Amino acid sequence: MYMSPKITAVVVGLAIVSAAATAAWGQTGYRPKNELREARFAVDGVDFRSDTAGMNRLEVYYKIFNDALSYVKTDSGYTARYEVAVVVEGDKGRQIAAQTKSNQLQVASFAETRRPGDFIINVVTFTLPSQDITVRAILTDLVAQNSQEEKISLKKREYWGKYPALSRVEFARDISPMTTESKFNKEGMRIIPSVNRMFGGDDDSLLQFYQELYPGASPEKHIKIVTRIYHRTRGTVYADTIEVNEPASVWRRPRRLDVFRLAPGDYEMEIRVEGRRGRLFDHLTEAFELELTAETMWRNDYATAVEMLKYITTKGEADALKKAKTPEEQRAAWDAFWTARDQETHDPENPTKEEYFRRVRHANRNFSYMKREGWRTGRGMVYITYGEPEEVQDFPFELATKPYQIWRYYRTIPARNFLFVDEWGDGNYELQPPYDGVGF
Repeated sequence: MYMSPKITAVVVGLAIVSAAATAAWGQTGYRPKNELREARFAVDGVDFRSDTAGMNRLEVYYKIFNDALSYVKTDSGYTARYEVAVVVEGDKGRQIAAQTKSNQLQVASFAETRRPGDFIINVVTFTLPSQDITVRAILTDLVAQNSQEEKISLKKREYWGKYPALSRVEFARDISPMTTESKFNKEGMRIIPSVNRMFGGDDDSLLQFYQELYPGASPEKHIKIVTRIYHRTRGTVYADTIEVNEPASVWRRPRRLDVFRLAPGDYEMEIRVEGRRGRLFDHLTEAFELELTAETMWRNDYATAVEMLKYITTKGEADALKKAKTPEEQRAAWDAFWTARDQETHDPENPTKEEYFRRVRHANRNFSYMKREGWRTGRGMVYITYGEPEEVQDFPFELATKPYQIWRYYRTIPARNFLFVDEWGDGNYELQPPYDGVGF
C-alpha cells in the first residue's frame, strides 16, 4: 500500500510535533497500556528462597527517570526530593508488609533534569511466606507534591517442597564481578536488574538474567534445565539444555544469551526442570521484549524493515530500497532514505526516523492481534501515519451495535475521522471506509 504524496507530506510534517500533542479521551476510552514512551516510573519483582526455612525473599526493583521528578535550583545545581513506598498485599488486599524510602537526586545542570536516558534503579527486600501477592509501589515527588503508582502481581511459588523448584527470573541490564559491597550483589556477582525487561537495542546484543534452582527435600540425581524462547509470531527461536551436576545444593547462575540476530518484538522464555525420562518437576514462563528500532530492524530483517515504511514511501522510494541486495547497498539505501527526511534539522539522531519507529513500537504493543503485528493492522496504520489521536470515542458495550471506536484528528488539513469496528467481539478492530478519514 503506497500513500499519496499529499498524505506522505502530512506524515513527515507531523512526525516530530505530534509526539507532544495532548489527547482528549472520550467515554471509557482507548487508553493504551504503554504510553508514548517508556514509563518514567517502572517496577518489577522477583522472589527467591530465603535463608529462613519456609520463607521466601522478595526483591522489588524500581526505576525512576530523572525527568519524572521536579527540581529546585540550589547553589550546587538542581535537587529533586522523592519518596517511594512499597506495599505488599496478600489475600483480599490485606497488607502484609511495607517499606518507605526517602531520597534526593542532585544534578549539576538543568539539562540533566530533562535528559530522557538518565535514571535511578533501587531495590527493596522483604522476607515473606510463599503466597499470592500484589505489590504496589507509589512514587511521591516531594517537590511537586504529586504521586504515581505502579502495581504488579506475583503468583505463589513454593521453594521448600519435596521436588526441585525454580526461582523466578531476574532480568539484568548488567552482570559483572562484585568489586564492592552493594545491595545488588549475588554470589560474587553484581547484578543490576532490567526493570522494564527490554533488551536488544542498537548497542545491546545480550539477554542477561539470573536464576536459582532449589533441590527439594528428596534430591534427584539427574536434573536438567531446559530453556526455550518464543517470539510472538515466529514461534521457537532458541533452545538449550543445561545438565546440573550437583542437584543436592542450591544452583545459582547468571546467564547471557546472544540476541543479536533475533528479530525485535515480544518474547516468552519458558524454563523447565526435568528429571529422568523427561519427568517434569517445575516450570515457569517469563515475558521480555527485544527493542524495535530502525537499526535493529535493518540489521535483522531488511525486507520487513522496508515494508514497515510503506505508510510514507512513494513507489519509487520503495523500489530503490528493494533493489539493494548486499548489506553494503542496503545500508547505503537505508541511510539515504532517512537522511532525505531529516534535511531540516540535520540532527545525527534523526528525530524523524526515531519518531516513526516509536510509532511502530507503540502499534505493536497496543494493536497486535493473535499473530498479526500491530503495525500491519488498521489502527496501527492510522497511528503510524497520523500519530496520537486528539480524541478517541470508545463504544465497547452498545447493545444494538458491534463494539467500535472513532479516532479524531483536528490538526490535520483537512481534519480526519477514522472508524474501527470489532466485527466479532474479539478485540480485532478493523478500519472502515473512508480509509483516508476524509468525508466521514
